[in-house]
This record gives sequence, structure tokens and C-alpha cells, in this order.
Amino acid sequence: RKKRMNNIITTGWKNKSGTKDRQCKCGSWKIHWMNYSGQKWPEKCSVQGCSNAAEVGAHVYNNEVAGEQIIPACKACNQRTDSFSLKYGTTLVSANKQKTCE
Repeated sequence: RKKRMNNIITTGWKNKSGTKDRQCKCGSWKIHWMNYSGQKWPEKCSVQGCSNAAEVGAHVYNNEVAGEQIIPACKACNQRTDSFSLKYGTTLVSANKQKTCE
């Protein structure tokens, strides 16, 4: 059974590989996340069990959630190849530029 927070699934997330060269009109995926979450950048990484500083807007996906999402993450968690859980309260922002900044 998947854990949900505010109807957001917290378990079973993975990094989307091959997104290093992707760009958006916001200038960075970090700015994109702030623009569309309406929140200030968090101090800590969104990945459960990680206390590193959030440095980048990471492209993540979950088979039970439509589309790729952006989360604040540290560079180490952004390189993970295993599946991970998100901290309770993490705000997901769509990486779909057609729905956001384009």
C-alpha cells in the first residue's frame, strides 16, 4: 500500500535520467519550482532521510503519478538510481513546460 500525503504519493519515486541538458524559460528548474509552487526554496532536500541542502530542481517520476515532477533536491539525491520516498509535505511542480512556463 502506497503512503499518501495530501493525496500525494510519498513512496516509489525515481529520478528521471537524461534531463541534465533540459531547460525551461524560467532560467533554472530551481526557479521553475519556486515560480509554480508559490513557495520559497526549502533549506533541505525533499528526499526522506536526507538532511543535505536542497541545491537543484530534480526531475522525478512515479508510476502512479501522471507526468514528471520537479522537487528540491541535493546533488547527491539527484544522482540516485534507486527508488526513494519523499518527505511529508513536499510540493511537486509539473515539469511539463506546456502546462507551466511555455
